[in-house]
Amino acid sequence: MRRLNLVVTLAVILCGIALGVSAAVPSVAADPTPTPIAFTPLPEPTEAPVDEAALAQIDLRALPILPDFSANADFLRSIYAEGRRRALNANAFSKVGDCMTASPNFLVPFGTGKYTLGEYASLQTVIVRFSAPIRENFNSFTNLSLAAASGFNAASVLDATWSDPKLCEFDESPLACEYRYSQPAFAVIMFGTNDLKSLTPSQFDYYLRRVLVETVNRGIIPLVSTFPNQPGFTEQSIFYNRIVARAAADYNLPLVNVWRAFEPLPFQGIDPKEPTHMTKPENGDVASFAPEALQAGHNLHNLLTLQALEALLALLE
Repeated sequence: MRRLNLVVTLAVILCGIALGVSAAVPSVAADPTPTPIAFTPLPEPTEAPVDEAALAQIDLRALPILPDFSANADFLRSIYAEGRRRALNANAFSKVGDCMTASPNFLVPFGTGKYTLGEYASLQTVIVRFSAPIRENFNSFTNLSLAAASGFNAASVLDATWSDPKLCEFDESPLACEYRYSQPAFAVIMFGTNDLKSLTPSQFDYYLRRVLVETVNRGIIPLVSTFPNQPGFTEQSIFYNRIVARAAADYNLPLVNVWRAFEPLPFQGIDPKEPTHMTKPENGDVASFAPEALQAGHNLHNLLTLQALEALLALLE
């Protein structure tokens, strides 16, 4: 895989100079529109022991819940431009992750028109945009992603063993298959719940980075998320979330800090009877953004994802 040039040089913008006979010739103002930075692929990661001392310095509570997209605006715009060059669908995103991402409670109702935005009415524009069909009868919300499934971890989504043989090519990973089928310009990615029980820290770091690198190098902008605390695995959850945060920071990618947002929720947003699932309101309406509904994990997760997509689109367009 091609190597990343860590030093990106901005192109010089040449400004015209007004000509005249006067000794004091006024200069013409520079074009305020910056020259776009060329897309530079990310390097292929290598598996190595994680730096535990460095990870210990990451304070998850200090990281914002919603990312500051402007901090890496040029890089994100360069990925988006690469996606447009590849004719990716700017009205599509793919879901990538485990059962929390594959759940019918994650974003699906917004693709069927069954939702209540309340004070978040501005999100209607985002919902309409991503309700456009992407394949067969699915839109981005209702799409049965080939890269999201119960039991998936960051390694299995890269393993062709778990690909759908009816839709995927020989030796094509679930991630590659989903991206080929849906052709999305964006990807919503969350791993960790299964990983902390099945992968060592160095393995999780390596495979998560592979997911992020493959996504970016296809011209797809990843929207990376931390994951909620797993009951009985609090310290491991924090440690693995630090790995997520570090990977996103190293690659200059936006991070939605679900872990921090869920901390004050009842049961930290996790169903105590089924700890790999998020909580939902008693009436089951996960697409309501009423204040009381946002005390449930699924509802808050849906809101944060839509808000992040809204802010990302505002940056790009």
